Amino acid sequence: MKTSVTDKSVTLFQALIGYLRPVALQDLAGVAALCIHGVIVIAIPAVIKQIFDGWQNHTLTQQALTVKCLIIVGLAFSAAMALFFARWLIIGASRQIEMALRNDLFAHVMRMTPRFFHNMKTGDLMTRFASDIEQVRLLVGPGIMYPGETVVVMVLAFYSMMTTNVGLTLTVLIPITILLIYVNWLTRRLHKVYRLGQEIYSDMAARVQENLAGIRVVKAFCQEEAEYKRFREINDRYLQNNVQQIQLRGKLFPFMKLVGGVGTVLILWLGGVRVIEGSMTLGELIQFAFYYQLLMWPIIALGWIINVIHRGVASWRRMKSIFETEPDVLDPEAADDQPALTGRIELKNLTFSYGDDLPPVLHDVSFQIEPGQTLAIVGPTGCGKSTVVNLLLHLYAAPRGHIFFDGIDINDVPRETLKNAIAYVSQDVFLFSDTIRNNIRFGIPEEVEISELEIEEAAERAQLASEVAGFPEGYLTRVGERGITLSGGQKQRTGIARALILNRPILILDDCLSAVDTQTEEAILRGLSGAIQRSTSLIISHRISTVKNADRILVFNEGRIVEQGTHEELIETDGLYAQMHRRQLLEESLGIHS
Repeated sequence: MKTSVTDKSVTLFQALIGYLRPVALQDLAGVAALCIHGVIVIAIPAVIKQIFDGWQNHTLTQQALTVKCLIIVGLAFSAAMALFFARWLIIGASRQIEMALRNDLFAHVMRMTPRFFHNMKTGDLMTRFASDIEQVRLLVGPGIMYPGETVVVMVLAFYSMMTTNVGLTLTVLIPITILLIYVNWLTRRLHKVYRLGQEIYSDMAARVQENLAGIRVVKAFCQEEAEYKRFREINDRYLQNNVQQIQLRGKLFPFMKLVGGVGTVLILWLGGVRVIEGSMTLGELIQFAFYYQLLMWPIIALGWIINVIHRGVASWRRMKSIFETEPDVLDPEAADDQPALTGRIELKNLTFSYGDDLPPVLHDVSFQIEPGQTLAIVGPTGCGKSTVVNLLLHLYAAPRGHIFFDGIDINDVPRETLKNAIAYVSQDVFLFSDTIRNNIRFGIPEEVEISELEIEEAAERAQLASEVAGFPEGYLTRVGERGITLSGGQKQRTGIARALILNRPILILDDCLSAVDTQTEEAILRGLSGAIQRSTSLIISHRISTVKNADRILVFNEGRIVEQGTHEELIETDGLYAQMHRRQLLEESLGIHS
């Protein structure tokens, strides 16, 4: 279904057709039930006409009255059943479309690179998944059902009114035409107000999400009152927008009632004159009045329908803007037969900037890691260490001809192949609100069986097992949202265990020991030694103690490699690396943890 959405050339109707096609038979059956309902409803006034004409002509017997009343009851029951099945089929189909839309939107968002999330607020995305999808569902559910019912009933009612009395029909069409023009003008204004309301709602959701995610920062800086004030301002804008919507809708329905009342008065007045003159029977007048009411109800509902359509279209455009956004990094074509990577990594004269209008963060960077080797990168904050990692993970589009895995340009390596070759641990480890066990085995597909022993061994090597043993429920202990119940060091060690259990040919550690003390760091590195020896390892750190045993160490400064060699060689060079080493030794002797 997504292919019909992501193409920027498709119209709203074409894109929705792609989602309607799988439930087309169900929708058609629902529309057929609506047609049956309309025919039955139109038949009821004809029976009522027979009753009053029989009474007026003194030909109505008690038995005939009973039969006709039973016919009316039967028709009403049949109409109700037809309407029930129509709603069941069409609304049910809209729920299936809602599910498909939500799945497609989530799958598309999962394809996006970090650049997309830097520009899109989480609360805004959540609004797309909740409010906007619901409005689109109303568009393809009630938005189809009620217009279908409206068209069927209006056509049949208008035809029946014309066959009853042409002159009276044309007369009552005058206020109806005025009503339709007014509804069209008002709903256009309502559409603009609603689009603004959705944007304000997105801002409000984003504000709530950011405050809840950063609640500790808010409280630490005593900003509760300031954040409440900001939220209140957004909420007030949302209130004013909703009041404006209510005012516009409030102008719609009273005017509809007024037009309906004017039409009824015209029917009673002009129709009554015809009955008195004998050009109409009493039954025909009552039948005509019933047809008019059947005609008016769809017109009154038309305002709601137009409102639903405008809301759905506005919400769809907001969703389509997400679908039309392509990730920076795309999979190469015809790459299904790509062999698994062995771990050879090479960078050749790489210069990289995060944007065309931004200065480069890497300048002419070149290095090579052979399978089984350990390369370390150190340097001051902001020197480009993590940028190298982001590019190797292909989170950002890398310039062609500068990064190679096993001699293949990274842009020609399928993302799935790359992901299956790398185990990565970041400095800021994200833990899900789940058990420690499930967080450790997060990277393993659910269909793959992992024994408890493997999980415990990974935790042991990450120096986490002894602390988990002290938890009341062990590995089944839930860690809370973002792992809030664990310390920073425990979260980092959980992330290390998560990487170790994958047993990938490439291991990347991005300053993931920053929250543990030196003794724990040494123990973790001993536990990692086996994995490091088996894998191509890239260790990013600001601590010299973390990288001193690497086969080769690169020293970055301002996006350039300024020194490289082994620990001993760099100490002898007495450059930036040696300065960092002496400073950290001094900090340790003073009991200062960097």
